[in-house]
Amino acid sequence: MNRRKTTKEGLVNQLFERRPKFLLIDELEKMSVTDQTCLLHLMETGIISETKINKTRQMELTSWVFATANSCEKIIQPLLSRFAILEVPEYTFDEFTDIAISRLSKENIEECNARVIAEKIWYELGSRDIRDVIKVARLASSIEEIPFVVRMLNKQYRFGGTNKS
Repeated sequence: MNRRKTTKEGLVNQLFERRPKFLLIDELEKMSVTDQTCLLHLMETGIISETKINKTRQMELTSWVFATANSCEKIIQPLLSRFAILEVPEYTFDEFTDIAISRLSKENIEECNARVIAEKIWYELGSRDIRDVIKVARLASSIEEIPFVVRMLNKQYRFGGTNKS
């Protein structure tokens, strides 16, 4: 399995070089409009082409395209219409807590601490992102440090740090 990010040259170059049978795209909404247009053309015609400085290259490509997105707002409409859209409902607090406990057990975090972390992330940080649970678990060396770490993350998110999901 080759994982590649689109490069400065864009998706077209990757398609010409790799000729993937399956194309798995994470965060489709973050792709440039140029790359989205290339993907649309591939899905419509099975052809990719590129023209640069009066030179054109073209290739037929049979590729199955699967993509995820956090939002459909930045995806061009013609491309979006080519996908079956499946919306995953947000976790309930109980589901989030169960996932946090399961995931943090791999970090050797006791269940009672995992519950406290999940509760703080859910209610105080307002996050539904399991990665925040992992961050707090790795940063807090004791149950007493959990509230402090959550407050620091909250300040980071509010004042220009990484955005909460």
